[in-house]
Amino acid sequence: MHARGDGSFGRSAGSQTLKGAALILIAIVIGIVLLHTAPANTTTITSGNGTPPTTHAPSPSKPHGSTTTAASSATTAAPAPRPPAQVRVAVANGSGVTGLAARIRAQLNSAGYNTAAPPLNAPVPVPTTSVYYIPGYQADALAVATGQLSLPASTVKPMPSPTPVPSSQLFGVDVLVLAGADIGGASSSTTEAPAGNTIAPSPTVASRAAATTAPPHHTTTTAHVPATAPHPTTTAAHA
Repeated sequence: MHARGDGSFGRSAGSQTLKGAALILIAIVIGIVLLHTAPANTTTITSGNGTPPTTHAPSPSKPHGSTTTAASSATTAAPAPRPPAQVRVAVANGSGVTGLAARIRAQLNSAGYNTAAPPLNAPVPVPTTSVYYIPGYQADALAVATGQLSLPASTVKPMPSPTPVPSSQLFGVDVLVLAGADIGGASSSTTEAPAGNTIAPSPTVASRAAATTAPPHHTTTTAHVPATAPHPTTTAAHA
């Protein structure tokens, strides 16, 4: 009501309004620019005890679907074979060659293995040799196959079910050697059991036979001395 009548008040109020609107518009633009230029995923933590705020840098992004696996190389050492005397071995003949199981058994016996089980016969002939083992005796079967019989490691197999020979004949057996036709010519001249083994040595006639000594032949030579008797001569006088 105290404004001048020339309209100066209205013009002044209008200019101030325009300036205020311009300042608000400038503030909005600056805010939008700051929001777009601020670093993403930045977390600012302000402690209440007056310590300076801590800023955590954003973690690097991972490709979608990627899986991070901790590199852990768990190396399990293969168990060492047991001493031969602690491994019970049975030998079954599936080659059709008479006496093959007994010869292989004697060979393993001489190497110190417990061959208390007698030689066995397979129900049916087999073309290739296999060395079967019960759980926990794979290393021992491998030692028998590769170390004693010169067989490849592929011949070592877990004991199947049903067993290659009647299970009643395998009571207490850890390793079974099923001799096939591929080693039908295998032979062993060793029949002696090592000390401490459960199998007694096989007698060998050549080494066990008692030595027979003939009494010495005495020849007595008697010199033949001809007896010479004097031939008496009687001379009669001729009367």
